[in-house]
Amino acid sequence: MILFTEFLTRIGCAFLMGTLIGVERQYRQRNAGLRTNILVAVGAAAFTVLSYSMTTGSGDPSRVAAQIVSGIGFLGGGLILKDGFTVRGLNTAATIWCSAACGTLSGVGAYCEAAVLVACVLITHCLFRPLCTFLEKRTAKVFHYSVRAECQRNASGSVQKLIMDTLAFDQDVRLNSLFYKGDDDRVTVCCDMETLGEHKVLLDLVVSRLRSRSEVFSAGWEKEESPQEDF
Repeated sequence: MILFTEFLTRIGCAFLMGTLIGVERQYRQRNAGLRTNILVAVGAAAFTVLSYSMTTGSGDPSRVAAQIVSGIGFLGGGLILKDGFTVRGLNTAATIWCSAACGTLSGVGAYCEAAVLVACVLITHCLFRPLCTFLEKRTAKVFHYSVRAECQRNASGSVQKLIMDTLAFDQDVRLNSLFYKGDDDRVTVCCDMETLGEHKVLLDLVVSRLRSRSEVFSAGWEKEESPQEDF
């Protein structure tokens, strides 16, 4: 058995490493935040210390470490969600895996190695995020969409404002034109836009908000076939 002071040191190191990773995750409001990363790191460290204490001189302490890897795999799998053709939560699951690795390293007393791993995780999340965003924008395909809404003539202004307010906060959307046509009591509000990447969820949101208005008779969107252009 290891000394209690040594146990406190190893668990404390795991707690610190999990806190450093968890603060960044909590700041970005991810599903696995501060508490989850701390618990994963501390739990991995505790199992590693237990394995080391029980098998010193009589067994292989690496067996529990191997089980930690597979166990965290199940935990990370629960964080991965499929939303249509998009998979979400991969970064969060990978971060949980790294938190467990930090706890395992702390559990065997490899404090410097654990600190290096935490630094790699934080650099990846904090410094490489702008780089990933830049590369995605440079390689993203430009899509052209049009939104049409048939409404009462006296409501055309409010309908156009609703469309603009819904699209205003998305930096990957550029509004090309917004107007209405028709001379009768019913007019058609037309919105043509360009987006970096597909924005079907946003377009569905615009249409659903339009259809919820009593003065709107019908609304819908469609994708226009056009060559790719610089955004």
